[in-house]
Amino acid sequence: MKDNYITLKDKNGKKKEYRILMNIEETSNDVNYLVYTDDSKNKDGLVNVYASTYVLSDKGNMTKFKDLETQEEYEFIEKILNSLEEK
Repeated sequence: MKDNYITLKDKNGKKKEYRILMNIEETSNDVNYLVYTDDSKNKDGLVNVYASTYVLSDKGNMTKFKDLETQEEYEFIEKILNSLEEK
């Protein structure tokens, strides 16, 4: 990760650079979340935003990225994003 950007593989296996919007450490379930974007827009003109979980390595690097798995995780991220939008 450099200058608030991270390079991940997209769903087609190609490396792609994403801009980090926020990093969330959820202490109640010991999961770290990363919210990021490629600044592309959907058909409604809204910026596409993605979220993944990750594990911190012993050196403090983000590793083992996984898609969100539960409805609760999606709702958690959505609640945070909505609260930021209201400000």
